[in-house]
Amino acid sequence: MTDKKTGLLFLKAEKSPQKPTPKKSRKKTLMEPALKNIQEAKDRQTRLKIIAGMANSKEPWVCEVLIQALDDPIEDIRKTIVTELSNREDLDLSLLYQRLHKTPWYVKTGCLRILGLRKNTSSVKYIESLVNDPNIEVRRTLAIVLGEIGGKKALALLTKLSEDASSFVRTPALQALQEISQVKFS
Repeated sequence: MTDKKTGLLFLKAEKSPQKPTPKKSRKKTLMEPALKNIQEAKDRQTRLKIIAGMANSKEPWVCEVLIQALDDPIEDIRKTIVTELSNREDLDLSLLYQRLHKTPWYVKTGCLRILGLRKNTSSVKYIESLVNDPNIEVRRTLAIVLGEIGGKKALALLTKLSEDASSFVRTPALQALQEISQVKFS
């Protein structure tokens, strides 16, 4: 090709090959339709089948989609997700910590249940602020989870929850305190 102004001959540049899709955008490209499929499924059975199918995949983005799906209003679906996520070794707990402070309340309780089943004592520092959550079910679930996790920090938080205004929170807090503080002799 000749430049009209200078008269110099230039070779026409070939199109550069497309850059590979960055990992983040590839993950987002996979996550969005998967989450949309779950959210748009009209009935409970269909959503459960989609979630079960996803649960078989070991792709790391599946955990993120399942955590997002904890906002499903049907308890059975949330229980299925909690069970699946609590058993996944590749679960990034920071994703749960981020969702702990999102509404609705059942997202918080779902995240708490997963953390309780994981029994990771380092999770206590991320959940301690929920002691003052306005929702009674969140505080009740927190008491149960702290009992499952255990440790000194959990004991301190359970002591505070054992003085909660609601007996719905106090009862599991006192039960958890009793179970954690029991000295076992063999």
